[in-house]
Amino acid sequence: MTIKPRILVVEDQALLLLDLVDQLNELGFDAVPASSARSAAHLLNARFDALVTDIELGDGPNGLTLARLAHGRNPAMPIVVVSGGVTPRARDLPHGARFVPKPYRIEHILSALEQQTVAHAA
Repeated sequence: MTIKPRILVVEDQALLLLDLVDQLNELGFDAVPASSARSAAHLLNARFDALVTDIELGDGPNGLTLARLAHGRNPAMPIVVVSGGVTPRARDLPHGARFVPKPYRIEHILSALEQQTVAHAA
């Protein structure tokens, strides 16, 4: 039995969250949805192979805070940060994380994840 890579997907816009989760699942990933940084932070206690998070997540911590938390728990975890309203500076992202602006295509997300996987393997 092959273990599917688990990706935590965090987005507060329900349609975008469901769309990305569905696309990742169709591509053979085990995508787990979360609609806030607070709920995602609790999920980080489980095993995840990657994180994809929006920056602007409504009330509570934002996606950059979540990305830093995830990186602190697992520095080798690939992290993709997305946003349609905020462009983070490089120093705002955890080391190695990638930013993908909205609107994005699934290929952009996969490429950003793959770049980090290759970098960590080297």
